[in-house]
Amino acid sequence: MRQGTDVEAFSAFIDALREARQGVDGPVLLDWAARELAARVGFDAAWIGWADAAPQEVEIVGSSVLNLPGDYASFWHEIRSEDILAADVRARSRTPRPVACYDRDGPRQTDGMIALADRYGLRRLSVVMRAFDPMRPQLFISAYRGGRQTRPLDARDLVFLGCALDHLQAALDRSGVDHDGALRLMVDAAGRPVAGSGAALALWSQWRVEPGETFADFIDARGFDIVASAAPLAAGDQLTELRLMRRRLIDRFSPREREIVELIAEGLSHKEIARVLGIAPATVRNHTARIYSKTGVSSRAALTRTVFGANDPAP
Repeated sequence: MRQGTDVEAFSAFIDALREARQGVDGPVLLDWAARELAARVGFDAAWIGWADAAPQEVEIVGSSVLNLPGDYASFWHEIRSEDILAADVRARSRTPRPVACYDRDGPRQTDGMIALADRYGLRRLSVVMRAFDPMRPQLFISAYRGGRQTRPLDARDLVFLGCALDHLQAALDRSGVDHDGALRLMVDAAGRPVAGSGAALALWSQWRVEPGETFADFIDARGFDIVASAAPLAAGDQLTELRLMRRRLIDRFSPREREIVELIAEGLSHKEIARVLGIAPATVRNHTARIYSKTGVSSRAALTRTVFGANDPAP
């Protein structure tokens, strides 16, 4: 249970989150948050992760469980069409902070909810989700209490959890920049981002300008290399962490373009470059046009400064 005033209790959680973020991030931070909130708010078990409330049925895209068997998520998928909490959250998905509650002893029941509650010994179930975001799934937490005499989470508890989710998502997003300058983006199986730096999320939001263009193609054209690694979660879901590493400008060019850039920097004309490389001057001009397009410049002097940071080439 929370100690002190709500402000003091929440400040203590924020301090703990800030300290935890120094050593862990991603799925590990999600697991930490479930344990920390269970201790501070007071609940027996939890399901925490990201969900998309836009489809006809709520879709869980990545989650972790606390004090629940490993089959919890898969069983929920079997009964999700009868999940009262999911239906209520979806109906309220455009509100500032969607919340829903279910009481195993209450009047509103479905066979699926009864089966879920009885199978895992749950009596009071509450779910809180972050506000709707059209760009990505929303972070949620389902908090559960067992025992017939236990009370449900009250309005203060639900506000506490909602504010905690906001700060947890911000902590996950702030972890999206590596010391080497790489941008990180955590995505679900469909490629939707669930966490990432502002710069990485901005890049993702610009994707699909060209029909049929993959995200890898899009990123490559903007001068990044991608390194992907698996980010498994406790409930069996799998996210993917993408590290977007900015290439040096010179590395964006083909071998032939690189040769031409280097010769331009030495001050050679198109005809001289053509003679050195044994190609036609028109071919050199075509390569140069593509080089200008990739670098966003329109003169030989600007190209040399942009690529090498050097002085203007000799006329």
